[in-house]
Amino acid sequence: MFLPEIYMDNAATSFPKADGVSDAVKQYLDTVGVNVGRSSYARCTDAGMTVLSVREQVADTFGCSDLRRVIFTGGCTAALNMAIQGYVRPGDSVLISSMEHNAVLRPLVALGCRLIRIPSDSDGCMRLDRLNVDWRELRLCVCTMASNVSGTLQDTEALAALAEKHGVPLVLDAAQAAGHVPIDLKQLHAAALCIPAHKGLRGPQGLGLMLLSESYADALQPSVFGGTGSQSHSDRMPPFLPDRFEPGTLNLPAIYGLGAAMRSFDPERARVHELALIRRFLAGVCEIPNIRLLGPTDPKKRVGVFAIDFLTIDNAEASARLDESFHILTRCGLHCAPEAHKTLGSFPQGAVRFSFSPATTANEIDAALAAIKEISAPS
Repeated sequence: MFLPEIYMDNAATSFPKADGVSDAVKQYLDTVGVNVGRSSYARCTDAGMTVLSVREQVADTFGCSDLRRVIFTGGCTAALNMAIQGYVRPGDSVLISSMEHNAVLRPLVALGCRLIRIPSDSDGCMRLDRLNVDWRELRLCVCTMASNVSGTLQDTEALAALAEKHGVPLVLDAAQAAGHVPIDLKQLHAAALCIPAHKGLRGPQGLGLMLLSESYADALQPSVFGGTGSQSHSDRMPPFLPDRFEPGTLNLPAIYGLGAAMRSFDPERARVHELALIRRFLAGVCEIPNIRLLGPTDPKKRVGVFAIDFLTIDNAEASARLDESFHILTRCGLHCAPEAHKTLGSFPQGAVRFSFSPATTANEIDAALAAIKEISAPS
């Protein structure tokens, strides 16, 4: 019997993309094709207005009061590197959670920073009540909003309040949160919010966003340099935004695609849909023996990213069987987040990750649960 493919690897990249994304990318490639900020003919000016419109959509959605502080980057990893490397210096002390992705860890380690980790419980939730740190020693705080391993949703509002109280900038990694939970940069009082276009927002790959507070935009130094089409007489980066942080050619096909995705995006509706899927998955998976679910069992404390440690079969074999026998596509391994797996007690074996999107259906959840039950049964 033919089984339709069930895509549950949305934490890596979303599929299918939002309606209109591929058409918008094709429109740019087939009928626009120009650069922006370099020339003044009508087609170039029109493209520039489209880019401006997408900045405005992003600013409105994520609570950034000035669209000039919406910076296009090559991805969320690039945004995090820019937000970190443009502010931190070798030897600085940086506060992080114990659930960080390598996109945060590796830049900090490469800079030779002293890393101070916020204690977490066994579900990966930060325990700020156990935090013992001299805030005067800290240069920066960086935290993932939602774990790419277990879906654990962190209390970033409480962390932001602490950081603001002590005058330490907070950079938020929203790779698994943007598009899944409502986010307001201004309300959070965060210094920077880093977002991928291709995950929860369901836009194209190769594009990220760095949203900056006014004070952090003033303090942050460029870490990538080049032509901007502005102040070409100078060998220095322009002092104004967004040019200061956008050297080179923007990924215009992806920006056009993101614009299409943003037009149909409703963060409140997306969260309601995902919570229904989360509750359905939790209700089923918690009844299945011979597996260990990583992360919280409270739906409100997570996003639709689930990691399962199979106890009767190797996790890699389980993931392969899900694909070969049930046509369910997952990701197995350490998910570029070894520190998270150490916190969750799943290092070095890793886990099998199931991750949802607005396109995921209740029937697909039920099919995944049935497959997990069959695979985890003792042979």
